[in-house]
Amino acid sequence: MLVLTAAMVLDHLEIGGIVAELAFGILFGGIVLTLSLAIGLGSRDLVSRSLESHIERGGEHGVAPPSAHATGTVDVIRHF
Repeated sequence: MLVLTAAMVLDHLEIGGIVAELAFGILFGGIVLTLSLAIGLGSRDLVSRSLESHIERGGEHGVAPPSAHATGTVDVIRHF
């Protein structure tokens, strides 16, 4: 919030011109990129554990082909 406020103040006082806006854009973009990397890399273990538990449970959400009802057999198709 302080960075946004400072950029707005400089723009209102007409100090720096386009340089202040450009610096704010670069700084804000860097903050967003840093946060997205932190969240993405931090949740990597959670996602891998979730996928492993889904694979270990087996074909509990399998899809039967349309011909399975007529023949009485079911082939499980696994989706990952």
